[in-house]
Amino acid sequence: MRTSAFTVGLAVLLGSAPLAAVAKVTQYECKFAQERRGGGWVPEVVYILVDDSAGTIEAYDPIIDAFVGNPIPAKMTGDTDVRKTFSWKLQFKNKGQGGIMDYTLTYFADGRPAKMSAKPGGYDNRWGGEGSCSVSTK
Repeated sequence: MRTSAFTVGLAVLLGSAPLAAVAKVTQYECKFAQERRGGGWVPEVVYILVDDSAGTIEAYDPIIDAFVGNPIPAKMTGDTDVRKTFSWKLQFKNKGQGGIMDYTLTYFADGRPAKMSAKPGGYDNRWGGEGSCSVSTK
């Protein structure tokens, strides 16, 4: 069985944070129905890793894997008892063309569907999806 680059990258993401006794690492695994409209810019699965001790947030998904090959920095742009919103920018190049895609993912602790959007830099287009997230803490 061949291990995919995405699987290896995911293992790096999940294993990248050394866990101290007081460390708190929260992983969000969010799944979205694959939609081909818009070129598939909303991935089927997204991982967000929040490492409180290191003060870092990383995003990783198959799209990031295809263009970058490893997790990229993200930031928390909204934080309440019910909602956590994360955002990140993916810079990409494909066949000599490139651009930036702005991503936003919102997780709702009250059971509402997670929401994700992808917006290409410099354009009015926006693609989105709804899905579910599982959250685990180490």
